[in-house]
Amino acid sequence: MIDFLPEQVRTLNELETATFNFILSNLSSIDKMSVRQLAQAVHVSTATVMRMNRKLGFEGWVELKYYLKNQNQLTEIPVNYYENLLQLDLFLRKITSKEAGRKLEEAVKLIREARYIIFIGVGSSGALAEYGARYFTNIGLESYAISDPYQAVKGKGAPDVLSIVLSASGETDKIIERVVKLREEAPAKIISITNHPETTLSKLSNINLTYGFQTEYSAYDPLENLTSQLPVIAFIEILAHQAMEKADKCN
Repeated sequence: MIDFLPEQVRTLNELETATFNFILSNLSSIDKMSVRQLAQAVHVSTATVMRMNRKLGFEGWVELKYYLKNQNQLTEIPVNYYENLLQLDLFLRKITSKEAGRKLEEAVKLIREARYIIFIGVGSSGALAEYGARYFTNIGLESYAISDPYQAVKGKGAPDVLSIVLSASGETDKIIERVVKLREEAPAKIISITNHPETTLSKLSNINLTYGFQTEYSAYDPLENLTSQLPVIAFIEILAHQAMEKADKCN
């Protein structure tokens, strides 16, 4: 089973989609094809093939071929584990792209400029906020966690205080209310980490980091969001390490 994130596939234009469909229909033979041979087979330009690669989260055709070749090993894993591993693999590839790198650099800049950092989240995101604050503090970045939306914020509204807000949906009412209050106290700075980019929280943030996982809900309680939070942990650790690496280079 070969799978790609729907949001990536939707970005393909007509010629890129034709190339993508050809690949899926000829998985057994494309491994030996060069970019030029693939382009000739689909009657498109090599530039079209390269654009398709980038939109799917790969730097080039060789990287995409390697990924496709190795998916057969993952199909032996139980489906629920397979889907999470596949999505995580695509996410990790995406955050190594130039576009993601630029956004991470902007986030790291805000972190380095902050006197201290406040992680905010409720429910499962509240637990991740606690983890984030502890991880940042342990690496040398003074941080606090707020998992109660009504808890007072130390130094709120101060220009050198940064809030990192965690919410898978980006639409949790209590979180939105908290962020609106922070935004009213300009020049509050906010980094949000959400599953999708087009959310209320992302629009209220200075920088929004997204991971684009398939949304999953509990069979026991349909209102409980069970979307994997592995990317949130990855973002937290990447930001912490990059901030400290930048600090070390400046010293």
